[in-house]
Amino acid sequence: MGLGLGIVACLVTFIIVGIMVIQARFAARAWRRTIAAGDNQALHALLDQTFEAWRNGRPPRRTPPADWRALHTAAVVAADRERIRVSLLAEPDVRVVEGQRVEAAGAQEVARRAAVRMVERLMYEMPHVSFGHAQVDVLTEFRRPDGGVTSQCLLTTRVTRDQAADADWDGNDHIAMLAEWETHEVAPGSPVDPDAGAVILAPAIDPAEAVRAAEAALRAQREKDGDA
Repeated sequence: MGLGLGIVACLVTFIIVGIMVIQARFAARAWRRTIAAGDNQALHALLDQTFEAWRNGRPPRRTPPADWRALHTAAVVAADRERIRVSLLAEPDVRVVEGQRVEAAGAQEVARRAAVRMVERLMYEMPHVSFGHAQVDVLTEFRRPDGGVTSQCLLTTRVTRDQAADADWDGNDHIAMLAEWETHEVAPGSPVDPDAGAVILAPAIDPAEAVRAAEAALRAQREKDGDA
């Protein structure tokens, strides 16, 4: 009797799992067909779901906290079925060592590492869509003497899928990887304009929306870290 019930239970489980797999395949096919047909509303819904899942995930081992916070600020500037452009907000990697606040890495280094990781996500971790071109803009904030906040672009990098396929993702030389792509970094007297030569332009109605979304995401993450 017990063996018979066990066999029945296994069969029921097998059927349920099979149905779930079939449903997932049909859903994935529907996503791909809809996006391939040029439905930007569906594409942005998919991007919202994916970015939210990334924010709720756990950081990979040995990921610096500042890098993870920068990735949490990811906001879509613009996207279509072939191209995507994302904005991040980076800050210095400041840690407490023996009771003292120590800057382990400046905002520029955090920007480089976060940009490379974001490109990898866009090219290889995005479900149901394969972008041929990706652009990542990394900004930082400066507080003015009057108490206001100013944003500055630290770097912008543009990558094709062919370039991403040749990248050394297992290495740690982020500068070398960025040098293989079309990367522009801020320098004294030489600001970076992420719109110049962009793979896709931001909507004309409000080009600063992605930056504000990134700032809001970073503030939310800071509050979450404080509660923890």
